[in-house]
Amino acid sequence: MMKQRQDADPEASSRKRRLDEADSPVVHCLDAWDVSYYTDLLQREELHLDDAKVKEFFPLEGTIQRILEVYSELLGLKFERNAGLPVWHEEVVAFEVKECKSDRLVGHLYLDQFPRDGKFAHQMILPLAPGFTSIGEECVKCVPACVNISNLARPEGGRPALLRLTEMKTLFHELGHAMHCLCTQTRFSILSWAWPMVPWPGGVEQDFLEVPSMALEKFAGEPSLLHRVARHFSGDGSKLDAAAIEQIQKLERFMAGTQESRLISMSMIDLLLHSQAPPYSFDGKAGLSPPELYRLVVEKCTSLKQLPNTNFCASWYHLYIGYDAGVYGYAWSDVFAVDIFESMRTCQTGPLSAETGERLRSQILEPCATKPGFDMLRGFLGREPSVDAWCRFKGIQ
Repeated sequence: MMKQRQDADPEASSRKRRLDEADSPVVHCLDAWDVSYYTDLLQREELHLDDAKVKEFFPLEGTIQRILEVYSELLGLKFERNAGLPVWHEEVVAFEVKECKSDRLVGHLYLDQFPRDGKFAHQMILPLAPGFTSIGEECVKCVPACVNISNLARPEGGRPALLRLTEMKTLFHELGHAMHCLCTQTRFSILSWAWPMVPWPGGVEQDFLEVPSMALEKFAGEPSLLHRVARHFSGDGSKLDAAAIEQIQKLERFMAGTQESRLISMSMIDLLLHSQAPPYSFDGKAGLSPPELYRLVVEKCTSLKQLPNTNFCASWYHLYIGYDAGVYGYAWSDVFAVDIFESMRTCQTGPLSAETGERLRSQILEPCATKPGFDMLRGFLGREPSVDAWCRFKGIQ
């Protein structure tokens, strides 16, 4: 009977396993395919966060509206839905983005939120048109356009589409990319916001591409922003309680070692694949195929046994859409993103004040590829960039 109860209650089973093994001389290895399962159990047990319940406070439509309100307040932009703009599918939502003060058209934002046959199966922001000023007597300003491509669960069972915590955080991140695109102020299209997947050359340097979006993404864990964005889908006005918000904050450090070691291993694999001719070499071993290289690097960096006879690299799209030899940029960008975020959060005028937003626009978002990333960081921070804020954010200091 006890075993049946444990089988029915995975949390109880997890607790029992930890207790039983505490004094056991047998060493049990954690396999890569176990990580998500035990991470979910630990999140429920130690943080008391049930993603299925928390997502009830993030209905898709309302969450998008409130995130855009946050960006509107910070950047002085307004987002107006325009059903008259041409779209490629009836579910795509189109916005005209304008300056709040002058009503000047800034650009166009499209949201393509739900899966369908033949559609790209992940989530990303994709530039549709660069921003630039035409050459000639009239000097016409051509505004940028971008689309946030998502594959979110559709409404079902009388409930609206609901976002998991990770999806809500990703939405902050991808819309942060959109703000970078929309705020572009460059004369030439080759210097406007883009990344190498698009069919025209140009864009922000790879080491800096993720910095603005990762900085803005950090707001997804801020208590004041969670109070503002999270609303129960029922429309009864209920919000996440203070205890839940405190636990969501702790997610930034939860399993951080596993996450960082995974990112480091992926960065190493990317650099090894693009710095050697096949077959590959690593850690004293030669003649390696991509699957063998992947297994050796990941197991060395994470100590997690990988599933045999699999080829993750074949489905790892970052290798082929412009992040080749640049995946490490995610780790490097996060360091500077936290530096920006902490500067915004501790600003005397407030993190979302017009003064903070103007500084962010002029120093970080508008220049795009017209300035080196370090120069933009120095201009915004008023000092040299530092790893100190990132270390504090991750709980290292």
